Amino acid sequence: MHLKSIQMLRGLAALLVVYTHSITQMGIFAIGWQQRTPASTSLGTFGVDLFFVISGFIIYLSAGRLSGRQPSLSFLWHRFRRINPAYYAAVLITVITWIPSFLHHSRPSLTGYQLLSWAILLPFPNQPARPFPQSWSLYFEWFFYLLFFLLILIRAQKKAMLLCLLLSGLTLLGWLLRDHLSGVLLSYTDPLLLEFLLGVGIGVAYQKATPDKTTALCLLLPGIAFGLVLILTGYVDYAAILPPPATVRYLHAIYWGSAAALIVAGCVFLEKNGTSTLFFRHRLLLLLGDASYSLYLFHMIVFGWIASFYLRVGFFPNPDLAIPIHAAIAVAVSLVFYKVIEVPLLRWLKRYDLPKSGPPRSEPTPPTPPRSAKP
Repeated sequence: MHLKSIQMLRGLAALLVVYTHSITQMGIFAIGWQQRTPASTSLGTFGVDLFFVISGFIIYLSAGRLSGRQPSLSFLWHRFRRINPAYYAAVLITVITWIPSFLHHSRPSLTGYQLLSWAILLPFPNQPARPFPQSWSLYFEWFFYLLFFLLILIRAQKKAMLLCLLLSGLTLLGWLLRDHLSGVLLSYTDPLLLEFLLGVGIGVAYQKATPDKTTALCLLLPGIAFGLVLILTGYVDYAAILPPPATVRYLHAIYWGSAAALIVAGCVFLEKNGTSTLFFRHRLLLLLGDASYSLYLFHMIVFGWIASFYLRVGFFPNPDLAIPIHAAIAVAVSLVFYKVIEVPLLRWLKRYDLPKSGPPRSEPTPPTPPRSAKP
């Protein structure tokens, strides 16, 4: 059973990321009023925060009761087939698309570390280049998956508590050593990891309680209001300050992560107590939720094609009008990628799923997350 509220939020998060990248891409050609507002970056930033909280929630609900070697391997394989094959397909399409430019210009030099980082979606020393700007969030996703895999493997009974200790300890270490860490160590101690922990906390509460509609709205409405304030002001938006100071990253995880967590908690509790809204039932929103990983993964490739077109014929539209048009084109083409590439890959690889041998779960199994962001 899929949680439709989570599907809706996933689709919304993907749209926020796509729209932000449409705004930033426009800076290549022209400047409009949208690029002069904090929302030009903060929309996508908040989309990634939503993704991370959703990932923590989904992974805890779907795998929190698994225990032992076989279930841990099954969990790892399921995460791999959900994330990596579509990512590899997108990388391959990117390489094929830009082969002509590689032949006419200097070829980029790739190190073994970079290629390995691309293959396993984990950061390596010296911050290797990424095939897509947004793939950094997949590194965070996979790190969280590996921590959860280890807890399943060692038959940990109190996974939520252990994750709290692990992730809090890593981020505390990052703060204490903030003046001495660099590169890959910054990734593994980044406070954004706490947003996964917020999702895990929502998963624990979801299993144990069913708040009434009023309580759910008291979580959702302040979360929406708080999120809008952060988006419109850009307060401690790490993506708008490069490189962001350590203080900004920690404040961002606290404020933006809390707003995202309130929204996720409010939505899932509304659905759990039987509240049905148009947003939870709208077919287009549910389709965007199903395809959110493809939207997140493929839209920058489409923007690259659009930029190549303008470089050939010249830029002619109004920039503020072109931004939503480009975003709509990216969404449409990404939906084609979802239907033609991602769905068939998932169906084919599902035949090789490993059997699970964990205890039965009484809670509904939500859909698998994107990586990320993912972020």
